[in-house]
Amino acid sequence: MICYRITLDISKTITPNENGLTEYSREFIDQINTGFNRFNEKNYGSSFAFISDYNGAWIVINMIINNGSSVDDAVSALIKNCGFVGKYTIGETTVEFVRRYAENHYIRDFVFDDNMLEPFGMYRFSSNPKLTERVVDLIPYKEIKNQSIFGLYDHDLLPEIERIKQPAKCVGAKGHPVHYIIRCSNANKACDDLVSVLYENSRLISKRCTVIKPMTIRVANSLDIYFEAARYGTVVMDINSFSWETEDRAIYNFLTEQLTKLIMEYCQDTLMIFLMPNHFDSVSGTIKNSLPELTFIEINERLAMNNDAKKILRAYCRKDNVKADKELLSFVAKDTGYNSDDLRVAYRKWYANALKTQVYPQYSEFKKSLDRKTVLTQEGRASRQLAEMIGLREVKELIEQAVIYSKMQKAFADRGMPNAKRSMHMVFTGNPGTAKTTVARLFAQILKDNKILSVGNIIECGRSNLVGKYVGWTAVQVKQLFQKAQGSVLFIDEAYSLCDDRNGLFGDEAINTIVQEMENQREDMVVIFAGYPKEMKDFIDRNPGLRSRISFYVDFKDYSPSELYDITKHIAGNNGYKMADDTYEKLIPIFEASVGTTNHGNGRYARNLVEKAQLAQALRLSKCDLSALTGDELLTLKAEDFSNFNIGISDNENQPACRIGFKVG
Repeated sequence: MICYRITLDISKTITPNENGLTEYSREFIDQINTGFNRFNEKNYGSSFAFISDYNGAWIVINMIINNGSSVDDAVSALIKNCGFVGKYTIGETTVEFVRRYAENHYIRDFVFDDNMLEPFGMYRFSSNPKLTERVVDLIPYKEIKNQSIFGLYDHDLLPEIERIKQPAKCVGAKGHPVHYIIRCSNANKACDDLVSVLYENSRLISKRCTVIKPMTIRVANSLDIYFEAARYGTVVMDINSFSWETEDRAIYNFLTEQLTKLIMEYCQDTLMIFLMPNHFDSVSGTIKNSLPELTFIEINERLAMNNDAKKILRAYCRKDNVKADKELLSFVAKDTGYNSDDLRVAYRKWYANALKTQVYPQYSEFKKSLDRKTVLTQEGRASRQLAEMIGLREVKELIEQAVIYSKMQKAFADRGMPNAKRSMHMVFTGNPGTAKTTVARLFAQILKDNKILSVGNIIECGRSNLVGKYVGWTAVQVKQLFQKAQGSVLFIDEAYSLCDDRNGLFGDEAINTIVQEMENQREDMVVIFAGYPKEMKDFIDRNPGLRSRISFYVDFKDYSPSELYDITKHIAGNNGYKMADDTYEKLIPIFEASVGTTNHGNGRYARNLVEKAQLAQALRLSKCDLSALTGDELLTLKAEDFSNFNIGISDNENQPACRIGFKVG
């Protein structure tokens, strides 16, 4: 349904009294009531109107249209029934606005029959959560274009706008040829851009968006009233509130059988738009597979890199009439991707200082206050991704402590206070598959986001990169790597392998050079040594000079069985699959048997399970009539798909035994 608020000037219809005041006679009031009753009876179930306010020469009318017909035609018919003469203005409003006036109608003279509202289901909302709605303002194309560029979704939105502008080949045909999945930081803005353009090009007859959130699905008695209220407008399925860690579970819980059924029932008259965060990598495929009859256009946020990212920062400067400088542009590290939030936050911080240096230079000597909240908060997308990773509680706490310590030291220095120049060099110890490399990559970007490192890349190396073939080469190679890692993290994997050569000469030369460079390059660089716990302890203990330069020791513990199950679900979700409820009881014993064995692979083991289960599922489905299966069935891994794995895993054999496929030795 579409709801309107009409303001009608009836000054030409009534005659002022002898004092020049506007009064409604009893006959005039009866005439109006008769006209409204006649209109409502004639249009029962399709249109309804009532007076919500009046003030002399002005009457305010609330109107509901439930069949997609023209509001101008309906208002003209109502005016004719009432015998009005005058101009009017029409504005779209929300269902909640009209419902509130209808339920609390207090105008004594102008009454209406409550039964006339029954077909519109207004009174059903009282037993359900309040409708979340908004009426979108029409947005000029220039503003849409500029905002989409800043939001980094212009590459998808602008071509779609050009398609929307093309007229229909069959005049009079109705319906939505496509629906939308919007995955970006500012998804609501992109949604409003789309609705505005679709309305202006007559692809929508309502500018109102009805928002359905996870909480709506959990507590509503029925969802059909929300879709009925949104008919001829837009239903926005908003799953922005879910965390990165649970994205697969989020969409499966959201796309209930009732919801998918209602989407299919209303999709011709009502536009469907899914909103989600830009880090939901796998969800769009799941939505498409759950609604295979619909065609979706995706509006995704890209990552800006190198000159593209600098172009966005310069655009912000032009908007505020300031000049980009080296400090601002240095935020962009080579071959590093940034989303719109990264660039917006970076510019906002730079601009706060530019106001003192470029716009009002008379304040340039004043230092900003030490903001405790800023110091204690880790900034940036990488920090959020680390926080949302499964498990790793102690690792996250130690990383947070290291970042806060460095930010505090920098804050003290900025205020002219004494600070200890302590290095940030670290040791990461843990078994394979415990996310050491992944955390190191995120940590490098976290240090960049928090202005602890200037570049924020990660340079990964091993023995082959550090030890030269001939005498004199090793020191040169090590120094070149340190030079390359300036402003970044140098990640040395299995560092104890430097001691593996027979006479130890080249390895010792590498270690001695590393120790020297760690001391020389402590201001804008972090070295992380990584490897197995026992071997790393022996390696550090053998090198007192190295040990004295390590500030943080980070132990990556093996994942618990429940954490491994969550990781398995996440990996399956990233591959476009969901896992049936019965897989929990199947997989937990497998993980319990695996944890603690010599070759336990942690996250890699979970990935191996998923890959083998996908093969088993394909074999299972090959025996079925695929045309009879739903999209949900095609993308669900069941407990039986994990049945071919051995639960009793010995210390010497940690690989899942599977009767299909092949095994790499």
